[in-house]
Amino acid sequence: MKWLIKSERVFTRLMEFIISFFFLGIIIMVITLVVLRYGFNTTIVGGNELVVILFIYTSAIGAAVIVGKKEHIAITYFIDKLPPFPKKLVNIFNLLMITLLNGAMIVYSIPWISRTGNYLTAVLGIPQIFSQIIVPIGCGMAILYCLFHIVLALSPNRIEV
Repeated sequence: MKWLIKSERVFTRLMEFIISFFFLGIIIMVITLVVLRYGFNTTIVGGNELVVILFIYTSAIGAAVIVGKKEHIAITYFIDKLPPFPKKLVNIFNLLMITLLNGAMIVYSIPWISRTGNYLTAVLGIPQIFSQIIVPIGCGMAILYCLFHIVLALSPNRIEV
């Protein structure tokens, strides 16, 4: 079980690094675009579109990482009052619902991507699949995190998720 915990931590750190790298790219690009627009009355063609695509990536990967860290939005006042075993069951149910929601997102995003993914973006002229594919990838990562926490919760020597 330790290898599973260690691999989850390494994966989370890798995803956090990727998010940080993309976010740094967003910051640099936005500052550059503002300076160019207001200082030199010019722009980088496709810069705004690239910022949007990077934001989509940081949002999708970040949402999965937040699920993995159990920092997603939750009101746990009553759950925290429960004894350990019912609390464990409620937390597992919560993880199963998050898994179901993300699974539905994957199921519905695949036909959407297959219908619209070949259209080119307005300015960059790249297929939209490059910005859309992160939706099922991010949802799949969130499902993996949920399954990881469910396995941990069901392990005999661990009560709390």
